[in-house]
Amino acid sequence: MAEQAKAGVAIAASRISKSFGGALALTDVDLLVHEGECHAVVGENGAGKSTLMRVLCGLIAPDAGSVTCFGQPISPNPGSARAAGIALVHQERSLLPDLTVAENISLGRTPTRAGFVRRKELNSAAEILLQRVGLKVTPNTRLGLLSSAQQQMVEIAKALSQDPRVLILDEPSASLTPRETEGLLDMLKSLAQTGIAIVYISHRLPEIYALCATTTVLRDGRVVGSFELANTPAPQLVKLMVGRALAQDLKVSHKGRPGTVVLSAEHLESAAVKDVSLKVHAGEIVGIGGLVGAGRTEIVRTILGIDARTSGTVTVTDKNGQKKRIDSYRDALRHGVSYVPEDRRGEGVLIDMSIEMNVALPNRNKTSRFGVGLRRKQLAVSEDVIERVDVSPKDGRAEVGRLSGGNQQKVAFGKWLPTNPRLFVMDEPTRGVDVGAKAQIHDLVRELADDGVAVLVVSSDLPELLALSDRVIVVRDGRIVGELSDGDLTAGNVMAVAVGQEAEVGADA
Repeated sequence: MAEQAKAGVAIAASRISKSFGGALALTDVDLLVHEGECHAVVGENGAGKSTLMRVLCGLIAPDAGSVTCFGQPISPNPGSARAAGIALVHQERSLLPDLTVAENISLGRTPTRAGFVRRKELNSAAEILLQRVGLKVTPNTRLGLLSSAQQQMVEIAKALSQDPRVLILDEPSASLTPRETEGLLDMLKSLAQTGIAIVYISHRLPEIYALCATTTVLRDGRVVGSFELANTPAPQLVKLMVGRALAQDLKVSHKGRPGTVVLSAEHLESAAVKDVSLKVHAGEIVGIGGLVGAGRTEIVRTILGIDARTSGTVTVTDKNGQKKRIDSYRDALRHGVSYVPEDRRGEGVLIDMSIEMNVALPNRNKTSRFGVGLRRKQLAVSEDVIERVDVSPKDGRAEVGRLSGGNQQKVAFGKWLPTNPRLFVMDEPTRGVDVGAKAQIHDLVRELADDGVAVLVVSSDLPELLALSDRVIVVRDGRIVGELSDGDLTAGNVMAVAVGQEAEVGADA
């Protein structure tokens, strides 16, 4: 063990195996990460990445194998890992919305004196960490008031508050803008230069290549190999991850043929939305772009009647050409609108229920009679969805909460397909989804549009927005500040308009 520490090995996992209910999640997995190294762990959803990270952090016990951190054995409990200097930023946040930012950062380690919280010390320590991650909010802000992306940065600040020697990040940039992601990567590089070992999980390959020198590839719970990224081109890495070359180039944009107007929103106002008007046509994919905090999600929620409007109207044209007014989310569902929310665990799926039941809920007209579920119908519909979006495991009885994050996202997306929607609204549709599954979902979205469905997409993944959209509406401070299409729809123009600059008219796509 002492030899490992002397050799600069920060974390070493040896022959880790783990199964859940007879299903193998990890088989004889080895991982070696050195002090001051940024090391990527990559693989498809369900490859075992998150399970391996939970083993490293002592959250679950392996069936076989061992873990050491700087030569110190890690017992299967979180306290052992924390004492050794391991901190994990989870893919799914573990924060409390009713506490302040500072209270969340110091959760479990709040400074007190005579039973009272030392508020000044608490906020001062949080302020330093917030500056470190580049988040401009006050420490006494209630966490629930922050956007999803801001909460993610609080999660990272919370991990840094433990003064870790090994920092493990599981999809940390899933809800960040390109600019915020760039800041995150710069911060992680700086941490690595101080000797902290960074273990980085992401499906966004440009981030992997920008941050990491080495990677370990997992497939079906086994290590395919460890590679120097400088000698492993992205197409080769993808093939190692998925066992095949991708059939679909994610950069191919959609070229729809817009039909009649399906969604019409006129002069919408709410607490966070200011005079928003937009239309989406049948067969058209419209993206909503902008910086995190610009009001993208708020606009969608106001359109759908989830957030209260102070003024404005929304109508959806049904399959018979009749305009139906949307004043509530119930109205939206009744008139053929499907919605994949940003927060999949909180709103997109019921994690304590099976895949079959999650699929059955929005499809009760197909899976029940007189309010009673028909088991055979439920099974048939869920099997079709599982096959269509390639959920793993392919067992409708599997509890959604036990699936990988990416497979949960597939369920959140796929459960709406049997409803044959008129309008499909998606907020971060491929968050936490691997490159192969992302291509599949992109293909399905394009197929929906080609079949005449109107599609509205919010995404902080700018390449995704460009790949899918016929046009992009750019928002800032809850307002629409620009619209880009055809040759003007470029990454540079979206970002320029988002920050208040002029788009370069006539730019090459």
